[in-house]
Amino acid sequence: MKKNKFLKVFSSAMALSIILAGCSTSSKSSKDGKPSVEFKTSVDNGGSAVSDSILKVGILSADPLTGMFNPVFHLQATDNAVMEDTMAHTFAFDHSYKLKEDDEDAPVKFHLDKDKKQVTLTIRKDLKWSNNQDVVADDIIATYELMGNSKYKDNIRYKSEFETIEGMKAYHEGKAEKISGLTKKDDKTVVIQYKDVKPALLWGSGFITTFLNKDQVAAASKDFSKFVEAELNTKPLSYGPYYLDKVVNGESVLAKQNPYYYKKDDVKVKEIQYKVVAPAQASSIIKNGEIDYMSQVTPNVWSAVKDYSNGTLLGQPDFYISYVGFKLGTWDKEKNEVKVNPNAKAADKRVRQAFGYAVDWDQLNEKIYKGLRFTPTNSGIYPPRSEDYYDKDGFKYKKDVEKAKKLLDEAGLKDVDGDGLREDKDGKKLTFNFAIRNTGQDYDQTLADAFIKSWKEVGLDVKLADGKLMSSKDWTQRVTSDDPSIDLFQGAWSLGTNPNPARLLSDKAKVNYQRYMSDVLKKDLETINSKEMLDDAKRKEAYKKFDKDFAEEAAWLPFSWSTDITWVNKRIKNFDVKKYAYGEQKLYALELTNKDSAKG
Repeated sequence: MKKNKFLKVFSSAMALSIILAGCSTSSKSSKDGKPSVEFKTSVDNGGSAVSDSILKVGILSADPLTGMFNPVFHLQATDNAVMEDTMAHTFAFDHSYKLKEDDEDAPVKFHLDKDKKQVTLTIRKDLKWSNNQDVVADDIIATYELMGNSKYKDNIRYKSEFETIEGMKAYHEGKAEKISGLTKKDDKTVVIQYKDVKPALLWGSGFITTFLNKDQVAAASKDFSKFVEAELNTKPLSYGPYYLDKVVNGESVLAKQNPYYYKKDDVKVKEIQYKVVAPAQASSIIKNGEIDYMSQVTPNVWSAVKDYSNGTLLGQPDFYISYVGFKLGTWDKEKNEVKVNPNAKAADKRVRQAFGYAVDWDQLNEKIYKGLRFTPTNSGIYPPRSEDYYDKDGFKYKKDVEKAKKLLDEAGLKDVDGDGLREDKDGKKLTFNFAIRNTGQDYDQTLADAFIKSWKEVGLDVKLADGKLMSSKDWTQRVTSDDPSIDLFQGAWSLGTNPNPARLLSDKAKVNYQRYMSDVLKKDLETINSKEMLDDAKRKEAYKKFDKDFAEEAAWLPFSWSTDITWVNKRIKNFDVKKYAYGEQKLYALELTNKDSAKG
């Protein structure tokens, strides 16, 4: 027993020393703004297509499918992974993931009249549900009415953004029988009247991007206590290329071709089998040819399968950021907004910046994440995938011990008693409590130790809150409730395609866990949310200003951007992750060149 304990401690210390060795040097990722491990974005395996073969898609997750297959009201990402290529893609979008106007080829055509503050939705005449019913205007209206239904108390999808639609707030509060801002022009046309039109609408804010069948909505709305059990969720009708046919509880779903899909001649894959793959089993499942395709491959899975001969790993930057955030205030429940605390331990931005200069972020990303992650620029909310807003030459923290010490000196934090650790401005002991999660990865403790050692080097006394890593549940409860025993924390966000920073960082955003706002940032956000930002050039300029201003104030320190890695079995004739991301390549149009998946 003693031997095992010794080995565990020794290996942790060795790992930490390796990570921090040579921290003054720059890794490859610090030079070119990319992860040191680079990927192809496409593969062409060649071969002739075979017919009637099932595409096997893996969903990498430790959690099972919940079985709520509703493209609007689903609860888990695993369920959404089944729906996004079978039932979604109602509107066309461009390379900045903004809704395209007047696209005649889309299932539903989107048109914005910014002067009238109106959106007109026109349904294709040949768009049908998987039961051969026409998709009609009443389906769209029924979906919006379900979203705002005052009796649907458990609806987590309803947000205040929907209240920019005329009459939605009154309807949601039970004060109106209909949403006055929704008008059925004819059976195939709906007009939505908005109180105000903001740029976020073009990325789906206050707007529903997939619709439900009116008859299924009516049936599900009769008793919301049994909503989850309704056919709307368990056997939803689809106007997409597939409908969901067979479900093995929590494990798999078979999607079959919708015979009434308006582009049915383009559908090459007649059936798709979705299967949940536990991370611990992923490498063997890939090697045995049990799946053809899997996105969101983790670093550990990548490491195990990167040399397999039966397929290719493709990659591109992901919509993701991890960061170290400071607790700078609390959430005011009465005003429903952030309340900044001027006496927070890191209230002086020079202290926050010193935390940033104390760490070699490039080295941590290189060593901890095997070169698959890389250090963000500026605020970190615009990774390279956000092509219109990414600033490759933006500010990025480089380790500079002397600069960190100088900033702390200027902020009045000095080592009064000579123990190597700084006291506060009043000469009292100053300790920062750090909340970081135990995610189950073998590097969790090493990462925490690396941060703490780096900060200690400049005289900052940082300790793990409670002296240990936190469970995810404990971290969530305490960080979101502004536990006063936490001064800084490591967090992460899936950023999504909407570039508006207000959803994460405004003073009205509950997920602004830093609880920070300033006059400069507030003015930036007001500009971003103005009507003038419908102009592309002005919007880019406004977003880039916020990006730089937030970096200067350092309410959080950007840690990692990540790589979205996709496994493609070599029986898939060709695949391009960029074209797929832009909606230019569909899973339904893939060609399979063998009856069986290749084994490694």
